Amino acid sequence: MAGSKLSRVREKPRRSSAPPRPGSTSRLAPREESFALVDRVYEEIREAIREGSIKPGYRLVERDIAAQLNVSRTPVREALRLLEAHGLASSVTGRGLVVTSLTPGEIVELYHAWEMIEGVAAATAAQNATNLEIDALRQIHSLWNPEDTARNLGRLNKRFHLAIHVATHNRFLIRASRIIDDSVSLLGFSTYSLPRRGHEVAAEHGAILEAIAARNPTAAAAAAHAHIRRAGQLRMAASTEGAEIHATADDYAQASRMDWR
Repeated sequence: MAGSKLSRVREKPRRSSAPPRPGSTSRLAPREESFALVDRVYEEIREAIREGSIKPGYRLVERDIAAQLNVSRTPVREALRLLEAHGLASSVTGRGLVVTSLTPGEIVELYHAWEMIEGVAAATAAQNATNLEIDALRQIHSLWNPEDTARNLGRLNKRFHLAIHVATHNRFLIRASRIIDDSVSLLGFSTYSLPRRGHEVAAEHGAILEAIAARNPTAAAAAAHAHIRRAGQLRMAASTEGAEIHATADDYAQASRMDWR
């Protein structure tokens, strides 16, 4: 995977095959370590997709990934299965497994779902967040530098929204948010590379934060809806896909006026 910028994920030395001592629970450890390694490989590939190091349509070759990450092929094989199960990779006849490419219509659907999820999350956080969790949100927001790189802003944006999801104290909502976040990884270029977007998001995040701190679910949901809707409109406007995308942008603008709450 030349140029994909995957970091090395080292496997721990294999444990002895000798039977465990009486009363020991170590026989579960190798399996736990195996699962942890699969998760690390999965996250490494997922982040490379999110940050654009691996583009939609890129072939995911098990052997190459294993060599680049300095791991055996087994955890890579399992990680690729997870990527496919989560929709981040697709099997293409004649090419094998590739990073999924979203159609314009799928991008519209994704933004609609994302807007709904973030609205519900913000409203729920306004009701359930502890004071410490609100303080943590303020701390993350204080780190926002509108002039920072698109990559750094994207990472901080992810931290901000994850903190909101955690503050919902709803495990199913957190799980649904993770599914959406996986799909967001496929969107390609970051809207934070667009002029003034960093400044806009500073205000948008601030509005969400203040509504949560004020324990106002309605205002929190409205601010979150506006934040994701703006991101979707900017992405569609910045697309170079031609007439089909322009039509989709119109569809998005029309659908965004619907009441998703």
